[in-house]
Amino acid sequence: MDSHKTRGQLIFILLVGIFLLLVYRLLNIQILSDKYREMAGRRTKSNRIIVPPRGNIYDRNQNIYVKNSPLFDLRIIPSELNIRDTTVFPNFLGLTHSEIVKKVSTFKRSNKYGESVLAQYIEPKTYSMLQELTWNFGGISFNMTNKRRYEYQVGASFLGYIAEVDSADIRMGKKGTYRIGDMIGKSGIERSYDTLLRGIPGRQIILKDRLGREVGRFADGKMDLPAVRGKDIMIGIDPELQAFGEDLMGNKRGSIVAIEPFTGEILAFVSAPTYDPSDLTGQDFRKNWSRLRNDARLPLLNRPIMGRYSPGSIFKLPVALAALNEGIITPETVYSCGGGFWRNRGRPGCRLHPHPLSLKNAIRYSCNSYFAATYVDFLNHRPYGDLYEGFKIWHDYMFKMGIGHELLVDLPYERAGFLPTTELYDNPKTWYGPKRWNAITTISNSIGQGEIEMTPLQMANLAAVIANKGFYKRPHFAVATRGESDTAWVQIPYERIYNPVEKQHYDVVIDAMESVVMNGTAKSAYLGPDIPICGKTGTVENPHGEDHSVFIGFAPKQKPKIAVAVIVENAGGGSSWAAPTASLIIEKYVRRSIKYTMRWDRIKKAQF
Repeated sequence: MDSHKTRGQLIFILLVGIFLLLVYRLLNIQILSDKYREMAGRRTKSNRIIVPPRGNIYDRNQNIYVKNSPLFDLRIIPSELNIRDTTVFPNFLGLTHSEIVKKVSTFKRSNKYGESVLAQYIEPKTYSMLQELTWNFGGISFNMTNKRRYEYQVGASFLGYIAEVDSADIRMGKKGTYRIGDMIGKSGIERSYDTLLRGIPGRQIILKDRLGREVGRFADGKMDLPAVRGKDIMIGIDPELQAFGEDLMGNKRGSIVAIEPFTGEILAFVSAPTYDPSDLTGQDFRKNWSRLRNDARLPLLNRPIMGRYSPGSIFKLPVALAALNEGIITPETVYSCGGGFWRNRGRPGCRLHPHPLSLKNAIRYSCNSYFAATYVDFLNHRPYGDLYEGFKIWHDYMFKMGIGHELLVDLPYERAGFLPTTELYDNPKTWYGPKRWNAITTISNSIGQGEIEMTPLQMANLAAVIANKGFYKRPHFAVATRGESDTAWVQIPYERIYNPVEKQHYDVVIDAMESVVMNGTAKSAYLGPDIPICGKTGTVENPHGEDHSVFIGFAPKQKPKIAVAVIVENAGGGSSWAAPTASLIIEKYVRRSIKYTMRWDRIKKAQF
């Protein structure tokens, strides 16, 4: 009897223990365990990121230049993926089966429970067909996005393009800023102003059934966050002038940069050869990117800010201004020539022209000997004490005129050019060594050859400095911005940057530059008395082939509206190609039409 009673008690205790264990497990699973709560949450709801419309880009006339065109992304949640027909995607997305498998495998490793982009740039028609075919697939959704549409098919070099973020973008961004599948500006204005243009993503919390199908919005959408549209940007570009410049530079290599001197607004920014900005949008992005990247003509090289060239004779202008301001020369100072700089055995050489010359005629005829003598007398000027002090003062003048450093234009990847220093020449391993160089050994600096290098943007900015008689505003594209609900544009301020040269010295140089175009080395740029152009040619020695043709100038002489720099690679003298090209750019902007159509036709047909 006792044994039966004891056995019953044991069975009772065992049953109670099992019951308590089950209660504990259920309590742990349903209430206490974060793990299972997260799993349940993942099965019932998911976050969908809402990509806001990217801000538009407007031109200087407040017309839309770049806008959005609707496209769709196909997104997947790897942990919920249930594809019933694997032939659907290759047929509609242009992806092979192996590419799809590889992508899904990558997403499973990196973001198993979150949304990842399987395919981008799906056109509306394809999107509609895919929706019908995949309605009962699990773990699949579509999200509207945008591609860029261009009202003018020009300006790829400064507009840039947008593309999916890569690992480097995610590392460089602030924590949580970018996710796999996000689109950001990769170059040009799209990159520089990406934070403004891209807006703020929104969020929808989607309820799903056990098969991963959408069944509604969590809390009727009350917990959703709306997307905030990107801000619009107005740039100073004149699209008509830009298109005209790209047309002139067809079949050539080089640059045209045009600036409104007083404001620093960039009017035209031509890098040749170029490409259609639409090439780097939509489903053909990767194919076109590969083609452009492998093109031997380097269309992806942004020559106006990345090309570094010896400036040649245009560099004589800042040398003259510095020397005038320091009292090294006066407008009446005369130097002899006779075909070369006699103090250095005829080097640098010079073309035959009347001599001896005053400063105005030295600029008019581009006399190498005159500026070699000016440079030597500058560095050896007795009040400076020694050569080093003279060189540093000369260097400081050049630097303050925007030479040898980045101008901080609002584009990525700008290069600084190059302006030699005493430290450079003192390096015995690569140059002369301390006290083993002088004005004669560095004489090429006097005529813009040798070590000195400038970008086309710096050349155009130099023309703007002279046009403004002593200052420039940082060259820039963005002029104003506005938000989603704003109607008025908010102007972006830019400060003036001055140099120490007094205004009366600019008057001397400007008069000389006018004579260059009227009856000097740039007669090919003359437009008539109604548009007086002030300019300077340059013929730049090129160790890799034919000389480069260079010209800088501005117009009209009084109250200049445009400053321009042109470089045509391997085209020879500055008077032959760069000067007439610049005159056409000036004429197009000032007159809004072309009077000298024969000059226009000749430039367009030329190939280099």
